[in-house]
Amino acid sequence: MARKEISYVVENESRDKGKEFIITEMSAWDAETLAQDIFRAMGEANFTGIPADVISMGCAGLATVGLSVLSASSPEIARDLRDRMMSTVDIVIEDDGKQQRRKVKGNLDFEEVSTIRALLDNVFKVNFDFLTIAGE
Repeated sequence: MARKEISYVVENESRDKGKEFIITEMSAWDAETLAQDIFRAMGEANFTGIPADVISMGCAGLATVGLSVLSASSPEIARDLRDRMMSTVDIVIEDDGKQQRRKVKGNLDFEEVSTIRALLDNVFKVNFDFLTIAGE
């Protein structure tokens, strides 16, 4: 079965308005590895902002707290996690009337921090949102 893909079009009034991105689901292996690394980063940073019952839910618990966990880790770890998540995002570019896709380039494709945050939220949802149901 093919990986799930969703389209995200920037609709807010910003310099990125109208840009289209395609987010592709990670493999189960990559998503699980990412989840483990996020939990590890939280432990190393002594992150205490998550209730014990959410932590006990494992990956499903991770889905309930979203990207707020990244703020607890070191800048290097946060960048690595962000880059791994953004590696699942393509930008749709129109060239000579034809649409083409390519991997996003952080220093080229974004004018607004809000676009990056929205994409990261959507990457998280594509890969972990279904787990919130499992945790209920």
